[in-house]
Amino acid sequence: MELTRKQKILLAALSCAAALLLIGLILWIALDRTGDPVPAEPPLPSFTAQPTPTETPTPSPSPSPAASPTPYFLPLVPDGTAEPTATASPTPVTEANAAQIRTEARIGTYDAQRKEFLAIGTQNGAAVAVLLVAVQPPAAAVTAIPAETPAPVYTLGPNAEVQRLDLAPIGTACARAVTEREGCWNLVWAVKNLTGCQPPHYLCVDLACMDAFFSFVPSLETDGGMIDAAAFSEILHASGEDRAVRFAEFGVGVVRCLSKVSLWELPAFKSATKGAFSSSLSVLELLSLMRMLKAVETFSVSVYGAAAE
Repeated sequence: MELTRKQKILLAALSCAAALLLIGLILWIALDRTGDPVPAEPPLPSFTAQPTPTETPTPSPSPSPAASPTPYFLPLVPDGTAEPTATASPTPVTEANAAQIRTEARIGTYDAQRKEFLAIGTQNGAAVAVLLVAVQPPAAAVTAIPAETPAPVYTLGPNAEVQRLDLAPIGTACARAVTEREGCWNLVWAVKNLTGCQPPHYLCVDLACMDAFFSFVPSLETDGGMIDAAAFSEILHASGEDRAVRFAEFGVGVVRCLSKVSLWELPAFKSATKGAFSSSLSVLELLSLMRMLKAVETFSVSVYGAAAE
């Protein structure tokens, strides 16, 4: 049956109204999902640690003096708690191996031109992939921090208060908090205290979802070759700089893969990684980041403590 002109106009009007309602609903959901920015570090409690660090002699005046990190002798135990049991051969603590808290660090950039964030991959609660990422099309830089790198790491209590400070592998920061979100905050602060740069945001993926991910994407093409489920398992069993670099290359491969994912494929991808992804970014910020990543033509990968220095 052929529609009359009036019926066609009515149908077109209803279609436009439905489209506007749908767009409005999407925007409402997106705007309602606000970000969860990383808060400032909680204050250090009063510690009863001995011996007290000696003051470093002040050098002759310099035209542009650099900010000095704050040294702490370890272990640091909050007042009112028992000292840890002494080991048979305790490691002597000196200023050379004391934790260094950076009191004046650079806060990362996150705006329309440049986006810096911390990409985290966790396994059994600890971070095995720690990647500082800076995106500024047409290029992006990835600095991989080996999870074994010693860093000043807090142990957080039930209310995200600092209970303890240790010089520990940086990857353990995620496991030293009560919740996953606060574990990500703790890793951001540990990265700041290690590198002098505090990432403004984080993206965290529980790597337990990788079996489901590889059922959606059988293999990824990276600069180091093809990575499938078996090759990814080898990365998990690696360590040190080797694992850090391979995780960085894997992350670049994931980004390049996602830039080619069609809109109708997203529900399947979401199902494959369900419950495995968390972020301090809002939905709109994530969309903006993905759009910027699609404009990246070259990725450079370096390792903290080696090529990154």
